[in-house]
Amino acid sequence: MPNLTDFISGSITYASQISYLASFYTNSVYRQVMEKHEISRSDFVVVFCLNKAGEMTAQDICAFTGRPKNSVSRAVNTMLERGYIARRNDPNDARRAVLSITRRGSELYEAALPLFEARQEAMLAPLTAKECATLARLLEKLVLREDAWAVPEAD
Repeated sequence: MPNLTDFISGSITYASQISYLASFYTNSVYRQVMEKHEISRSDFVVVFCLNKAGEMTAQDICAFTGRPKNSVSRAVNTMLERGYIARRNDPNDARRAVLSITRRGSELYEAALPLFEARQEAMLAPLTAKECATLARLLEKLVLREDAWAVPEAD
């Protein structure tokens, strides 16, 4: 079996390490969400966004998450059918549909949240509280940067 160090080192060391952590975090937790709640990753991403941001359009969700339009569109339709989200026309622009989370969607979010929290806790277990605070500060700096790095590329 190849050495893990070979996969997380080299000219893209940081990206490899972030990708590795993200994969092992998300794959496990979304598998649990699917087993416990019969909700796909894309479905839950829609609920997550609406829970965090309030009302959004599907285009906003794509821009915020970097997820493909077709994936978000399918998830929106599924979550509408299952009653986890609601849709209304934007009174200022009839072409735009505004999405919001329903009470049922909020309950799903709250029920799934402990799975995400437990997985995060397990991932960060080797770090001290000070190291966790430093990591949080550095990740926030990368996420909240103001240049165009995180602007999604055109489809």
